Amino acid sequence: MYKGAFQREILRVSVISGAGLAAGWSLDYPLYGLIAGLVVSQIFSIRNADVLYKWSYRMGPPPQDSGLTGYAADRMIRREKSLKNRLLNQAKMLQRYNQGIEALKDGVVILDSAGHISTFNGAATRMLRLRKDDSGQHITHLIRSPHFVRYFNAADYSEPLQFEQRSIALQVQITEFGVDQKIMLIRDITERKRVETMRQNFIADVSHELRTPLTVINGYLEMFSDMDIPAPMVKAMQQMSSQSARMTNLVNDLIELSKLESASSERNGSTFDLHELCSQIASEMKGYRETADVVIEATGPVNIEGFRDEMHSALTNLVTNAIKYGDGTRVDVRIRVSDRGAQVYVKDKGPGIAPEHLSRITERFYRVDESRDSQTGGSGLGLAIVKHALEHHDSELEIESVLGKGSTFSFLIPQFRLK
Repeated sequence: MYKGAFQREILRVSVISGAGLAAGWSLDYPLYGLIAGLVVSQIFSIRNADVLYKWSYRMGPPPQDSGLTGYAADRMIRREKSLKNRLLNQAKMLQRYNQGIEALKDGVVILDSAGHISTFNGAATRMLRLRKDDSGQHITHLIRSPHFVRYFNAADYSEPLQFEQRSIALQVQITEFGVDQKIMLIRDITERKRVETMRQNFIADVSHELRTPLTVINGYLEMFSDMDIPAPMVKAMQQMSSQSARMTNLVNDLIELSKLESASSERNGSTFDLHELCSQIASEMKGYRETADVVIEATGPVNIEGFRDEMHSALTNLVTNAIKYGDGTRVDVRIRVSDRGAQVYVKDKGPGIAPEHLSRITERFYRVDESRDSQTGGSGLGLAIVKHALEHHDSELEIESVLGKGSTFSFLIPQFRLK
């Protein structure tokens, strides 16, 4: 089609130029006639270009020309129709996407790279109490929870965040997409938290109710141990005392775990010296096992803001486990302060932990070796207590272990908690 239009354009120029040449030849001025013909053909081209220009700005009809100008106008009309159809289809698809997003029960907020709100759906409006004029606002100006602000500024969105906003428990997951876009999914987990609280309260209530009869049983067992009892009953009494003590430890751990789960990490803490706390735990371990040697390695005082009792519980469980499941003698506790914060390491020289257990070892009642725990009297709750205590300090437990070479449990207290 283009070839035909080009040929017609050449033919028109040739005809007009030839007519001018013939007219000039008849008047004995062939050169002037040729020039006149070329000028006339150029005037036609300029006129067609002017019509094309005006039509392109909707200031006139399309050019009616069989040459290149007409061909260009026809191609532009076809391309415009195709573009309109594509835009219409994309508008329909965008409308369906918006309808789908609007139908979601989860909140959806689209952010730019800096964190300013581009758009959001109705669920996000209800959960965060957003308004139409909140578009363009920075998300941290509308969600002021310190946990969310730190989560957003850290730009590590590999794990979702849970926090409370106006008495509503929310779970937020941010995903980066495109060049400079973020999508934030918000889920209302208030009901799930309520059920979880009921479960925690139930466990706490049952544990408290068990504590009283266990105290009575332990008291009578101690009384019987001071009496002369028949020889066949000695072994039975020893087993009852052992199992009663184990049950008491389990109940105490359950109560402590319930307290940790129900406590809010946003409550006010206090400042304490982590180095001094580790030294105190090392002294306490002498009463746990005389052969245990807990070596503390730190450069000096490490003051952090947090909850001393919870950190004491976490470190006690880590050191106790290192003694029980290590070689029973030496445990190394190191504290390293850097720009990232205070890194704490608890290392033992035990048999190590197989890789398949590392991802589940902090679960409640999970045991690497059932027979070993029955001998050592572990409740299976120690590392679960550590996990929750560290969460209240914006930290998490990391475990490195090599079979036959021991294990290292570590965690990082972030820089903003150092004082």
